[in-house]
Order: sequence, then structure tokens, then C-alpha cells
Amino acid sequence: MVKYFRKNICLSDFWLSSHERLSDFYASSWQRGDSPVPLLVIRMLVAIVALAILAWSVYEAPVPHWVIYLTNWGLVLVSAMAVSGLLVSLSAAKKALPDEGVPPWYVSMYWLFYNISGTIAIVITLLYWILLFDSSSAVVKDRMFWLETVTHGFNTILVLVELFASRTPLRFAHIYQPLGVGVWYAVFSVIYYVAGGTDGLGNPFIYEILDWSRPGPTTVLVVAATLGLIIVYSALWGVTIARDKLTGVLIRTTSHNLPFTPPDFSVSGYA
Repeated sequence: MVKYFRKNICLSDFWLSSHERLSDFYASSWQRGDSPVPLLVIRMLVAIVALAILAWSVYEAPVPHWVIYLTNWGLVLVSAMAVSGLLVSLSAAKKALPDEGVPPWYVSMYWLFYNISGTIAIVITLLYWILLFDSSSAVVKDRMFWLETVTHGFNTILVLVELFASRTPLRFAHIYQPLGVGVWYAVFSVIYYVAGGTDGLGNPFIYEILDWSRPGPTTVLVVAATLGLIIVYSALWGVTIARDKLTGVLIRTTSHNLPFTPPDFSVSGYA
């Protein structure tokens, strides 16, 4: 039976400095061997799309209010994941990445953005389409409608492409990273409200559902969103385990004459 939790957990497991197979950061799950080329191509496309969406959003932005919205924080995080992942793949293609040992700083940086951006992007998408989207006022021919659709849909698509295409590990011990971003945004919204900040239309809040003049409902929303972050991260962790088991059986088993040995999750680091 495959064990998904380590019996002994050290402090390094909570950070990004311990992973023995560095090929997991640049090889695709859907390939045999460790060539960086397949994932390099995918990451190049993901980075181009992510940066294009980010540029479009900044171009249409109600400056300087662009920086206050969680959606835009998510776009920056997804773009950072895409660009740093591309950097890792390029380094591997140039054979500048060691085969094993402590991950270099740029691998740890990518891993951090990967851990955070997936959960944050999905939560942003869910919050928008469940709580903020108003179908009665949507005008399909309006370019802003398509911008909102792209920024609250393609963000999730891009992180899911990265998740399913790569072998990047997702440790449950790293759940504090997306949670930290979520809590910091909640604190930021409080500080912004107390300081008299407004949205792009002059309203005394960032989002109408995040109006701290009504602390009761807003606190309930923040707690619910925090629980949502935990659920989404847990789901992504489970999907990562399933991805590695499935591709290990279907793709990365190189000989039918040898007994299949499941991926060693105690080494990959899922605890």
C-alpha cells in the first residue's frame, strides 16, 4: 500500500528546500524519461497567454486602483508561476540544473508561486462566478465582459494546465502559503477601508461583498473564503497524487517484464 504521509516530518518539509528529484520540476508527467523539452513548450505557451492577459488587464485598468483587487493579485501570481516555471525549464534545457540535491533558488521560487497561484486562482474564479457575476447586466459585445471572463476563467485554466502537464509536487505541509496570501488580502482590505480607500467608482470598499462597514457579513465571507482555500488546496493535493499514480502506471512504466513500483511518495514529498 502506498503511503502518502511521512512518519517523520522535519522543518525543511515546511519550506521549499528539500526535494530529491529535481527532474520533477521540469519534466512532464505524460512522458517517459526526463527531457525538459515537452514541458518547456507547454510552459512557453502558458507564459505567453498569462502575460498577454496581465497586459490586457493593466491596459484597461482604472489606475491606480488596479492594485487593490484580488483578481489582479491572482493574475500577477499566475504570471509569476508561468515565467518562473519557464525559467526552470530553460535552465534544465541548458543543463544548468543539477540532477538532485537542494533546489536552486529559482526552482524554490517557482515552487512557491506554484503552491500559491493554483489555489488562489481557483478561489478567485469561484468567488467571481458565484457571488459577483451579474448575468442580467452582462453585455457579450462589450470588451470588458470578455476581459472579466478571461481574467476569471483563463487564470484557473492556466494553473490546471501546469498542474496536469507537470510533475511538480504539492505538499500538504505547504498549505500555509496560499492561506497566508488569503489572510494578508483580508488584512489589507481592512487597512484599506480604515484608511478611507475606495474602489474605482469611489465606493468605500474594494468589493461590495467585502464591505467592512458591515463587519458581520464580511467576516462570515472571509471565514468562508478561508475554508474554501483549505478545501481547494486539499483537492489539488489529492489531484496531484492521482496524477502521479495514473501517469506512473500508464506512461512512466517502461517495461511490462518488470513489476511496477509505484512512485515513492515519501521521497516526492506529499506530506
